[in-house]
Amino acid sequence: MLIREACCAAFYCQRCGQIHVHEIPYFSDARKTVLRCDTCGHEQAVLERLNGGRISVELDCVVCGENNRFVFSLKRLHSVQLEKIYCRKDHFELGYIGCRKKIEELLSFNQAEFEALHPSDGKNFIEKQRVLLGVLNRVDEMASTGCISCSCGHSDISAELHGHYIVLSCANCGSCYTLRAEKASDLAHIGRYIELLVPGMAGDR
Repeated sequence: MLIREACCAAFYCQRCGQIHVHEIPYFSDARKTVLRCDTCGHEQAVLERLNGGRISVELDCVVCGENNRFVFSLKRLHSVQLEKIYCRKDHFELGYIGCRKKIEELLSFNQAEFEALHPSDGKNFIEKQRVLLGVLNRVDEMASTGCISCSCGHSDISAELHGHYIVLSCANCGSCYTLRAEKASDLAHIGRYIELLVPGMAGDR
């Protein structure tokens, strides 16, 4: 069977932060296709062919923890040049869909623009995304195993992304803890346990 490429998609891996360009075939015998990260093997997206010449794309967002589902017509995918895909809840950029050339041009432009704006602040745009997602995943793992708490005695902790920082907040007393998420060393310096300190009790850590 002849499989013709409809377009390509590039998604940030929600585990390691790398981005890879995948081909989406216009015709395929498979009803469901799982796109995985070329670096760590983590599931990036699930493509499902629907009735009426449509295809759905499901993507998880590590920032809000929710699943996003987008539906495209195959006709549209065959002609789209470039479209950015964002999380519907927090508008976090998840990736791109369109023709390979346009996607690769945009990735190159993003890298060049980042280097121009931050000439002494690191050389790799994708590395920034990798570190950010790595820290978010680390925080999620710690929260799920009870390794994040507050000195007020509560463990209902929320996490919000603020630029290159992740702010942990206690829902009970409002105490905060800020994690930097910009350099590889930031990820490496996260310990096995995080405790938010109530102001005035033990000072900041």
